[in-house]
Amino acid sequence: MSQLYERAENKLEQRPARRPIVVLPDEVAERIAAGEVIERPISVIKELVENALDAQARAIRIEVRGGGLRLMRVSDDGIGIPEDELERACLRHSTSKLSTIEDLERLGTLGFRGEALASIATIAEMTLESRASETGDASEERPAQFVTLRGGEVVERGRKARVPGTTVTVRDLFFNVPARLKFIRGARTENGHILHYIRRYALGYPGVRFTLVLDEHIALQTSGSGELKTALTEIYSLPLNEMLYEVERGAGEQYRIHGYIGNRVLAQNNRQYVMLFVNGRWVQSRALYDAVEKGYRGLLAKGKHPLLVLFIEVAPNEVDVNVHPAKTEVRLLREREVLDLLTESVQAVLERSPVLPEEVKFPGPVLVTQRRLPGARRRGLHMSETAEEYLAEAAPPASAEAIAQLRPLAQLQRAVILAEAPDGSLYLVDQHRAHERVIYEHLRQRYAHGIDSAEDEEGEAVNGYLLLEPVIVELKRHEAELLEERLPMLRGLGLECERFGGRSFLVRSIPGGEGHEQLAGQVEDLVQIAAEDNEDWEHSLLIGLSCRSALRRGRELSQGEQQSLLTSLARASVPAVCPHGSPILLHYSRSFLIEKFDW
Repeated sequence: MSQLYERAENKLEQRPARRPIVVLPDEVAERIAAGEVIERPISVIKELVENALDAQARAIRIEVRGGGLRLMRVSDDGIGIPEDELERACLRHSTSKLSTIEDLERLGTLGFRGEALASIATIAEMTLESRASETGDASEERPAQFVTLRGGEVVERGRKARVPGTTVTVRDLFFNVPARLKFIRGARTENGHILHYIRRYALGYPGVRFTLVLDEHIALQTSGSGELKTALTEIYSLPLNEMLYEVERGAGEQYRIHGYIGNRVLAQNNRQYVMLFVNGRWVQSRALYDAVEKGYRGLLAKGKHPLLVLFIEVAPNEVDVNVHPAKTEVRLLREREVLDLLTESVQAVLERSPVLPEEVKFPGPVLVTQRRLPGARRRGLHMSETAEEYLAEAAPPASAEAIAQLRPLAQLQRAVILAEAPDGSLYLVDQHRAHERVIYEHLRQRYAHGIDSAEDEEGEAVNGYLLLEPVIVELKRHEAELLEERLPMLRGLGLECERFGGRSFLVRSIPGGEGHEQLAGQVEDLVQIAAEDNEDWEHSLLIGLSCRSALRRGRELSQGEQQSLLTSLARASVPAVCPHGSPILLHYSRSFLIEKFDW
């Protein structure tokens, strides 16, 4: 059990003393108010679920009908609201979560502006029913106060029996704002937004039992076990624990990153499965997402994104959550340190990620980088073989051990090496991508500390290969300025380049080493990459060099050359994918061959 969930459980057990609901002073409200805008049904669900989480709820039930326009109801078993504070909670800028502007520096809740209930009550009929946890046995129903508001005005007060907790029921959303109704999509679309949001927070709070009922059908239900891996299994129907890798990184008490990342098999076509939480708050920070993408770029095929749920914990006074009205953007005091750690964490997991769990079999050959796995609507993976059937397999596909033992058999279309493993399985190896990965890892190791500090294996500066005729390259003005700043670094790579007046540059040499003869005709492309307005330009340049230096498809290889390439590939840290993230290997297991040929 991860320390994450032990800490979460302890936090639930040690509920803090209740703070009264108060109307914020004008000077505080003006500093934090951004006008809570209810744009669509999901906006209501978001605010009500966050309120339930702030109330330390351990079970939250969400009911939606008609896409949220007819009815939305959120019930929880949290600490509830005292009777004398119930109507006050519906006033604008009334909250129990802060009272002074200084409280923003030590905020530990998802909500804090005190605008949600007032905004909802203004454009719908809202019934707020609550019983405080101090009023007796949690399992016993007792009378509790409720109040109904319509268009911001109280229309009914009364009492109902219930257990401790709060229920907010919203009906006739936008009944008095017909213009906004025109922009609401169909019920199916709105239900989809709500389902996606609840999935997100069910993963963010695995210790809370979530139930989502859409038009009287249960769309999602979690156990509230407190384990993120279990929550992922329940939500995405993935019974393959070995396809998820735990992340636990940190810098003492300053900040901590933990969670799970799916291996390359679970890569999807969009970013909706990439989820980041800062101090329990789901965020959409551009800088954080860029740092994550930097970690998996080059390890996944282009257009693919990982299944990833990561929690970033920092001291409350080191994060600013009052950045955007939706409260989904944050600023971090130690942002650069956190971004670097985030990138390293993602990269480390995907680099060591095995290619495919041995006990899972998909129709046809196993694509060693990834297969398109079921999305959230599928019931799960098809399990058609047991682990015992694989005991004869020498090693997992695409592991260094398996590739090192391959014996080349032939070359297919002068592009693919056919190789046999000791266990009788068959491998197809793309020779261009394999060589590209080998060259890239050699370059990355050589230039690990930056291009300008590169040295060869003897510790001497790297020399370039002198071109027979210098090449003149014309750039755009902003590209020329960037390239001029980078000339010393390019010189360390062996790419000798100098300004030739205006926006022109004269290239005299190209990087030496394997495949340099192929680079002579690629000088303009290399210079264009080196002039990109991109912080990661060095990485892009190394990939460009690798791709253009690697042996081409259509080149015939001797048996010895094939074996040499396979041996070099086995030494690579990520032998399954090329630097662009495309697959290198295709694996037909012995079990697959036996089944298909009925041996």
